[in-house]
Amino acid sequence: MFLTPVSAIRCSGSSAVGTRGFLTETFDTGRASQVTVIDLHKLSYTLYNTLKLCPNNGDYTSGPVGAFFCNDHTHFEAAGARQIAGVVATALRDQRIPLSGHLK
Repeated sequence: MFLTPVSAIRCSGSSAVGTRGFLTETFDTGRASQVTVIDLHKLSYTLYNTLKLCPNNGDYTSGPVGAFFCNDHTHFEAAGARQIAGVVATALRDQRIPLSGHLK
């Protein structure tokens, strides 16, 4: 199983949008290797939109964004990491990836 990179937070108006590369390469390699790919990039910025992390004032140390991200707006605080882990667990189940049988 492959995962695309998570998206850093970048807002376009009131919506979070994708920010990472290597998406095409990940999907192409997954297809060529017959490996399932979880699109964590899309799932992550979809989560940011669900949580309404945009728009923000660019202060990554306070408010909902500060509780989710470290001040580099890419890495996660514990609360954000738990939510991203939940997104991955849900994707494992939704895509019926055998590893999901080991989840609580």
